[in-house]
Amino acid sequence: MPRTGKTQEDWIKAGQRLLIEEGIDAVRLPRLTEALGVSSGSFYHHFDNLDAYHAALAAYYGSEQAQRLFNEARLAVGEDPDALLREATAIFRRDSMRQLNIAMRAWAHRDERARAAVRRYDDTLTQRLDQIFLAMGFDDLAAKSRTLLMLGLASVETHPNLIPS
Repeated sequence: MPRTGKTQEDWIKAGQRLLIEEGIDAVRLPRLTEALGVSSGSFYHHFDNLDAYHAALAAYYGSEQAQRLFNEARLAVGEDPDALLREATAIFRRDSMRQLNIAMRAWAHRDERARAAVRRYDDTLTQRLDQIFLAMGFDDLAAKSRTLLMLGLASVETHPNLIPS
């Protein structure tokens, strides 16, 4: 049987696209296999069933997504807090993270795993943003205020003209 070359992360990314476009009810095996152009056998190579897949989809967002954002930004620009904030924001925009945040939060209203993943994601984002703002010279209250504003902007639908640079 030929290998498809699809990794677990490929499956997660395909699920995230469906989640963004149509919500969690669209994240089903036939839609995933269609999106990736593979058979269901490839799916079962990585996941026991759809429930396990949904758990992995939530876990990836909650444990890896935010951390990867800052790791990628650090690799690109180093430790300078101004540059790090700009790069992380650019990556966030480029990778459709606002849409994913909104979709994950919608799913979290229905599913405890998604709710826990959103909390973990927010905790990581809060910690990293607070560190950056503190390194920029803001006091604790000013840093936390800026972090909360950024979290809000990252989690709501807004008109594109209202999103600050």
